Amino acid sequence: MPESSCSVERSFEILGGAWTFLVLREALFHDVVQFDSFQANLGIARESLKRVLKRLVRHGVLEQKALVPGGLRKGYFLTERGRDLLPALVAALNWGEDWVGEGPSPESLIHKKCGHPLKRAIVCSHCHQTVDAREVSFESRIKNRSKGRAKFAKMRYVEQELLERQRPCSIARTMAAIGDPWSFLIIRECFYGVRRFDAFQRRLSIASNILTARLKRLVAAGVLRTQPIADQPHLSEYRMTEKGLALYAVPLAIIAWGDKWLADAKGPPLILTHKACGHQFAAELRCRTCDSLVTLDDVAYQAPS
Repeated sequence: MPESSCSVERSFEILGGAWTFLVLREALFHDVVQFDSFQANLGIARESLKRVLKRLVRHGVLEQKALVPGGLRKGYFLTERGRDLLPALVAALNWGEDWVGEGPSPESLIHKKCGHPLKRAIVCSHCHQTVDAREVSFESRIKNRSKGRAKFAKMRYVEQELLERQRPCSIARTMAAIGDPWSFLIIRECFYGVRRFDAFQRRLSIASNILTARLKRLVAAGVLRTQPIADQPHLSEYRMTEKGLALYAVPLAIIAWGDKWLADAKGPPLILTHKACGHQFAAELRCRTCDSLVTLDDVAYQAPS
């Protein structure tokens, strides 16, 4: 990726689509390390799983090690870089809990220190308050826009029914709505203030048929809505709904991860300022109940009863 690229885009070159997030769910929350266990728990095609695992190993999110000292069979173990993706998965889980599906949430994460669920846990690193998209200003150092990544074209949209084939999951529901890279980059542009079809196409260098399909899907999911353009009422523009704005924690967490692990000596390509406290910030995972910084060792997964 060019040095001027956004951390979201660089991160999605590594993270890929919905299946990757579910593989990470299994590794982070269920300590899965064996290929056959990933495959059985997810119901993913073996070739697709091989591609996901290979990409995560290549980029240092997972590493292959012997399952037992001196053994020949190897498993896939989280690196520190992989463990640090916890905030992104928590953000995806929280949005799925709040905005997708009916009835009780299929699972939850508990902060072991205080025993409370991790809700709206992505906060400003300075004032420790949750961050609304309307309360953030940004300074972009990005000189080049997306150039139609061939890798993204190979990462297909996956239906929610397939992602939840083995069991219901809030992360799967979030990924069904926004989990393919093109959809996520469209959402990124929406947070930058882009509203018109031609502007999306120009800034992303995305094929018109792909852009049309992704926008229709985001509108159907209630993430975007259309409205007539004031001076051109025969045309429509795309605006984020409240449901869409609530997604903000997900790209924030991914930006923070990308800035930490992928940025070079020039620093992060996007500088965010929280208007409420006036400070530059990065997204941080904190328990809203006891105001403690949360790591993977502090989290307990609670399956549906």
